[in-house]
Amino acid sequence: MNSIEERNKKVLLIILVIGVVVLGIYKLFFEKRTTSEIIDTETISIVSDPSDFYTVSSCVSKYLNYLSARDSDSLITLISEKYKKDNSITKENIYSFVKSLDGLYNFNPRKMFVQRLSQNTYKYFVYGLISRETMNLNSDEINYYIVVILDRENGTFAIEPYDGDMFK
Repeated sequence: MNSIEERNKKVLLIILVIGVVVLGIYKLFFEKRTTSEIIDTETISIVSDPSDFYTVSSCVSKYLNYLSARDSDSLITLISEKYKKDNSITKENIYSFVKSLDGLYNFNPRKMFVQRLSQNTYKYFVYGLISRETMNLNSDEINYYIVVILDRENGTFAIEPYDGDMFK
């Protein structure tokens, strides 16, 4: 009877070892790694990638063009859903929350910070200078601050007015 018990113990030990090895192989090769999916949403860093700088600057320029044209329909689509909801913004009252511009303006970005919100969404805090397009090349430059929320997966962006607190 001892030999049968010893043989059963060996078979059980072999089955346990094989189970542990199979589980280890599964975890190593087939299970998603959760450590790479952890996103630091607290860190805000300076934007140094020229491609990001250009992309975000283009978003701001588009927004400024809509402001200059007083295109309420386009502006309401560019303002972030959160900002519209928090301030009860509609097409009729949008200019109570965004400063309208008189004439065409050029945007010259100076500095940007970025904060990662999710896997594909980034929030850019932008500082730049805007100057009015005039025949006289010496138009005054005005400090301009804005937030751009960029969704890289969908290729979309949203705008939030910003007081520039981070840059002051």
